[in-house]
Amino acid sequence: MKERNATFTTLSAIGIILIILGHLDLGIATFGGLFPYYSYHVMIFVFVAGYFYKPENEEHIGAFILHKAGKLLLPYFVWNLIYGIIAIPMRGAGFEFAGELNLYNLFIAPFMGGHQFGLNAAAWFVPALFLLELCDILARKMTATVCAFIRRKHRSEGELSKDNSDVYKPNAIYGTNVEWLFMILYLAVGILVVYLAKRGSVYDYYKIPGRLMLMAPSLQLGRLYRTKLEKSDITPSIIYIPLVFVMSAIVKFTHGGLAYSTVWVTGFAGTVLTPFVTTLIGIALWLRVAKILAKLFVEGRAVKDKTLSTDSSPRYGVIGRIINVTGAHTFDIMMHHLAVFMIIKSIFAFMAERTSVLSDFDVEAYKSDLYYVYAPGIPALSKCVYLLLGLIIPILIGCMTGSIKNKICKNR
Repeated sequence: MKERNATFTTLSAIGIILIILGHLDLGIATFGGLFPYYSYHVMIFVFVAGYFYKPENEEHIGAFILHKAGKLLLPYFVWNLIYGIIAIPMRGAGFEFAGELNLYNLFIAPFMGGHQFGLNAAAWFVPALFLLELCDILARKMTATVCAFIRRKHRSEGELSKDNSDVYKPNAIYGTNVEWLFMILYLAVGILVVYLAKRGSVYDYYKIPGRLMLMAPSLQLGRLYRTKLEKSDITPSIIYIPLVFVMSAIVKFTHGGLAYSTVWVTGFAGTVLTPFVTTLIGIALWLRVAKILAKLFVEGRAVKDKTLSTDSSPRYGVIGRIINVTGAHTFDIMMHHLAVFMIIKSIFAFMAERTSVLSDFDVEAYKSDLYYVYAPGIPALSKCVYLLLGLIIPILIGCMTGSIKNKICKNR
């Protein structure tokens, strides 16, 4: 199994489960509404992306863009086409959320909101993350260039190295105090977009820069955590976790609703700072939970069970394997879990049409509301079935497509 960062693999697994729980409206992990999913779950993935930022990419921005396009956009557009083809018969059958298969929905709509074909709507995040990382690396490149120019102007020739590498190094700002300035800058643009959104000024094409501006502070927070804060994150959990709960309770009861929509840049309550405070609190809670789980089931188990076999690869327990597999397939789960839900609902629809057992099945909602979930019996248990299949089936799809990809690459 590929070696991964245990804590952040666990955090990614938690994040994707929280997204599914949000789509199921299953509030088992909101702790009585203190941590509503929509106040931070998308930002967990932005935070993770910031944490794994590689400063050497600034040396070859063109190669970075091509790599990110191949990793994020190419598989997204392939699946977008597949779901666009699936949407054709669905649209003919009366499903209102299944958009038409056209060039706009194939190539433009993904950047507008990503809900064009319904079944892959949760993957709107993929093209948005690509644009955010592109804007971020360009901003950092320009800042590094300006910093290099200023340093050169204020140093004498004797203070410069012969090749000027200390001045012109493209990644010279990574891990320096300039990271704090980026945090302030990104937070400022985030606050600005919340202010404009509360005034009703973020709509149509303005939502493209709007969601990037909203996501930017979480991206920088991940980078700042890795370079500046992680070494200080040592507060005992017995103090840390209750403190986070108290902070969330204070924000909730003083600012009202905490949930907001990242994709549509709407739903902001409280002040212009509230969304960023609730995001910080939510990430803080689940990052600590991820640390605890990683030590219990991933890191500790891997070290304990490490053998002296030829590959010297660590062996994980069942829970550790589940965490690793889930954290490694967040793209697949994000792309396919709504389609899995639709398959489950379609089975119920077939049964409701031919029997009287599922008489409360809402056919109109089934065809008009993408997020309609029919949960017979005990709703919470039924939704857990959705959750499990929404994880397992996309992971299997990811394993199959990964195997096909590896064979293609191997035969080249």
